[in-house]
Amino acid sequence: MIEAYLYQIVHLYGGRARMLREHVGVLHAASCELFGRPYRPDLKALEERLQAEHAREHYPEGVSSFIRLELFASGEEICYGAGVSLYAGYAVRSLRPTAMTVAYDLPVEAPTTASESAWLVAQQRARTAGFDEAVRVDRNGALVALGEGSICAFREGILLLPVVLRTATDVLVKEAAERAGIRYLQHPIRKSEMHLCDEIFVADHYGLTSLSRLDDKPLMSLRVERLAEAMERLAAKRS
Repeated sequence: MIEAYLYQIVHLYGGRARMLREHVGVLHAASCELFGRPYRPDLKALEERLQAEHAREHYPEGVSSFIRLELFASGEEICYGAGVSLYAGYAVRSLRPTAMTVAYDLPVEAPTTASESAWLVAQQRARTAGFDEAVRVDRNGALVALGEGSICAFREGILLLPVVLRTATDVLVKEAAERAGIRYLQHPIRKSEMHLCDEIFVADHYGLTSLSRLDDKPLMSLRVERLAEAMERLAAKRS
């Protein structure tokens, strides 16, 4: 039997973990909901574990790398390497995938084995239909996520962010927008209104990924670069 667990993918640059306090906050809230127990690790000790894993993987220092942290119902946690990036820090990925909307629900709105498996099934459905990725649409008709990354958009120059900041990257995007003077709203991006958006992108542990097309809607990539630069400045200042 496969045991359910929670997970986060932590971005490291220069061997230092980023947004670790926020990642722990996500796991704590999800652990209370799913497992009925808090998650309050010693942040310094946890960061040292992540740095040790980074060193064990022999990841290069000049680019970003990722460590996956998994938390089980017993309270046990494990971490292991989740690869490296082509970029140094948060950036706009050069790849602009196409995506198809797929409607499905989850047992809990948390980063679990169930959410990851459901996305893989949705992604296969999208690829069978000729798209690169799958964007989840919730029961209210809102665009929610692509994998573990949240869907954001620009509409008439205003940045639309998730109503609930459910990931560590969500928190960083909001704070970066504030620092950069980018007007934003925490507002649902409804599938029925996505034709009004100029840009739709994913915010995840890599940084930002602009979609080139969502269903039959072609999309631009104009403002995300400024937002990613603001994210990197803020993250670097915190490190």
